Amino acid sequence: MKNKTKTKIHKTSDPNWDTHTYGGTPSKKVFDVEWLKYYNQVEGRDQILFLYTSKDTGEIVKYRFLR
Repeated sequence: MKNKTKTKIHKTSDPNWDTHTYGGTPSKKVFDVEWLKYYNQVEGRDQILFLYTSKDTGEIVKYRFLR
């Protein structure tokens, strides 16, 4: 019987940037995640912004808003 891994691999066009999610050790993670909570005056509510930074360079690679 084949064991299922807790990590899923998401293929990208550049194989050096394949990302892993759902488990694994922190050393296997490609990104460091930071989050900011701020009040959005236009929508009238708090929003959370997730920043994904590269572990190698520390630059912001991508971001997303939690709505």
